[in-house]
Amino acid sequence: MRGFGTVLGFSFLLACSSLKESSSAGDGGSESDAASSSSGGSSSGGLGDGGTPGNVTVETLVTGRTQLGARSSGTLGHYRTGLAVKGDRIFWVERGSAPGVYGASSVTPCKDATCVSKLTVLTRPVAFTTNATHLFVADVGTVRRVPLTAAGTPVDTVASEGGGEIVNLGVDTTSVFYTVGTASAIRKAAFGGAATTPITSNGTPIALGVAGTRVFWAGVDISGQTGLLQSMNTDGTNPRGLSSFSGGFHTVAGNGTYAYYATGRPGVLHRLALASGRDEIVLSDATLVQDFAFDNDYAYWVEAGDPSDYSNGRVRRVAHGSKDAETLATSLALPVAIALQGNQVFVATAGSEAKGYADGSIVRLTIGGN
Repeated sequence: MRGFGTVLGFSFLLACSSLKESSSAGDGGSESDAASSSSGGSSSGGLGDGGTPGNVTVETLVTGRTQLGARSSGTLGHYRTGLAVKGDRIFWVERGSAPGVYGASSVTPCKDATCVSKLTVLTRPVAFTTNATHLFVADVGTVRRVPLTAAGTPVDTVASEGGGEIVNLGVDTTSVFYTVGTASAIRKAAFGGAATTPITSNGTPIALGVAGTRVFWAGVDISGQTGLLQSMNTDGTNPRGLSSFSGGFHTVAGNGTYAYYATGRPGVLHRLALASGRDEIVLSDATLVQDFAFDNDYAYWVEAGDPSDYSNGRVRRVAHGSKDAETLATSLALPVAIALQGNQVFVATAGSEAKGYADGSIVRLTIGGN
């Protein structure tokens, strides 16, 4: 086991943790297992306040969903994404009165009560991640693996931590990486194998992601605002302390070439080249980055919006070799997750506190002139 040193302390006041849900919504909000109806409305044209990539069409695929997205009920209560797409299907998690993994068409907007299927019953989805073939969801203290297929079977368990909540979750092709509650251990469990602790975090881990052959996480001190971005190889070797921060940490994710992360308020978005270790600031005006998605040319992300009501969330992207960000969509109600397929971007929006977060939706952005 490797470690960077003494754990700095307990944290919860990070930038994203102010995304609190209405107590009246709870986990007992009204919801059936079937889909609510959707208008399937669309709009097109230049959107947002930055450069646009050409024509962007925005369509609602599913709406009326309750408490979209994975999220802890504890002190580390910020969103942990919860959306995937593969072929003609989209997949997401909900925490409402019928918590589970759900699926619907990624092609046709949902118009009746039969177009959404419940694939897996969950107790409470806390964290979420995907690889090329499966989604992985931390159901309180158990990581379940669900195939990205219409049937969503078979479902198996790849890690279990008893009564503790698994609040951070990442995956590569063979293993899951995670943390439990406010514990400093970075855990690794090979699919079908026992869990180990290859390293302990410097500070309480509040975000975790896998990029290439590196696992990245942010550890904070007792303030929840000050800490260190850290990484190790996926085999547990070569640990590094990378970049200190203050003002809170949003999230971290990457592909085989870059890791992207965001810190502070307003958010500062960083791009870290895996091969050279070069860390550069891409922009400094992000409003609570919730999730990233990547293709060979661009990094895409969603921002929750201003904390007053999170009604002005947006979708943005930047070319990997550029600092000129493009705004793809604005005025989204608390976007918490993003997924990508070809020239289409899928976004899960959690909705509004005024409606008890029972107005969540999945929207699809189709980018022309790419």
